[in-house]
Amino acid sequence: MEEQVRRLRRGSESGWPLGGVVIFKLSAMACAAGLAVCAAPAAASDVDFHWDGRQFVTADGGFSLRPKGRLLADTSTTGGSAFSERNLVDDEIRALRFGVEGMVGDHLFYTAEGDFAGGKAILRGTYLAWRDRWAGKDVELVLGNRLSERGLDGSSSSDGTPFLERNAVAQAVIPLKGYYGWGGIAKVYGGDWHVTTQVAGDDPGNLGVAEDVTTYMVRTHWNPVKSPAGVVHLGAWGFYEDFPPELARHSRNTAWAGHINKEVQVPLGILTDPVYGAGYGVELGGARGPVWGFFEAGRRVIDTRTDHVTADATAWTAGWMITGENSAYSSRGGTFVKIAPRSPVSKGGPGAWEVAVRYQTLDNTNAPLGGKGQEAELGVNWRLEDWLRLMVNLSHWEVTHQAGKYAGTDDGDSLAGRLQISF
Repeated sequence: MEEQVRRLRRGSESGWPLGGVVIFKLSAMACAAGLAVCAAPAAASDVDFHWDGRQFVTADGGFSLRPKGRLLADTSTTGGSAFSERNLVDDEIRALRFGVEGMVGDHLFYTAEGDFAGGKAILRGTYLAWRDRWAGKDVELVLGNRLSERGLDGSSSSDGTPFLERNAVAQAVIPLKGYYGWGGIAKVYGGDWHVTTQVAGDDPGNLGVAEDVTTYMVRTHWNPVKSPAGVVHLGAWGFYEDFPPELARHSRNTAWAGHINKEVQVPLGILTDPVYGAGYGVELGGARGPVWGFFEAGRRVIDTRTDHVTADATAWTAGWMITGENSAYSSRGGTFVKIAPRSPVSKGGPGAWEVAVRYQTLDNTNAPLGGKGQEAELGVNWRLEDWLRLMVNLSHWEVTHQAGKYAGTDDGDSLAGRLQISF
């Protein structure tokens, strides 16, 4: 406790926003306490707690608990590179998550989830959410650790995105804290729009990279056209972050041609004495029945004591549900979501088949030793059941490094596959 107090005091004296730190530190304790309270009905011997085929629920419906989990098992092979170290075959368990979620009464939602991939256990989505209506709008207030909203791909859960990896905008225009972070979130939903604001601190799964960083984020989307015939999507987002004075340098390499091959990346280089960071982006696209297409662009800004560095990313993506299901785009939050096949394999059907294409670019060359890359991808997805999906991605990539063992321009081809189980 004394060490935490000293850390908060240092932040306050250096001009670091103490309020943001307090919000996300308290959110961790409040979320833990709230989850303990939520679990209390299950432990009470006088409560009728039974399984209804989908979840555990009390007789009066006042409390529910549903198990949840996710397995992402990936494999990848790369060839055609001029560097033998990049031509490799490998596999990994990208995610292995288990948790619970449910409701307490009509408004309080809870979830707790751990990820056990990579030989360590870390927290993922663990939060409390109060959901209600105010002035005719759906309102959601969240306290805890939740996926932050940044763009269409970056705001979507991995069980709904059309490719194995999120696009270059989501991967590269990202705050130091990462995809998650302890803090508070407020969401407001209209009939054809939504707005999300967030103050987030450390991501418990990313503490080796970022510690004591406070990030302020906002995202909004609007559907100017929304009808049974189709929907048009417009979106914008941004974030600002203050780096702690103890942070001597900052660097982030972006995975290219998939997550497994660590030798194919677009480097940012090492930036010394970073002061603050920011990022922003735009989204444009739409969906009509089984066909969809979107464009995203974003810029990352990092100011050091001597430099002003920018990094730019773009992504063009389109797809078609061959078996006739509507696209996985959800107009409520402007995200991709998990869909159910019309005719699953378990009932003798073909499941849901989707083909998708993507072209993306990343330019970090404004940084002293930054690189750049471009990639064209073809993806085929087969969702056998709503909880089971097989994915294959074929990509042709090109990367340029300014220095190091991979200096110069190189290209190659990568083939990757995934078994996804999500319930």
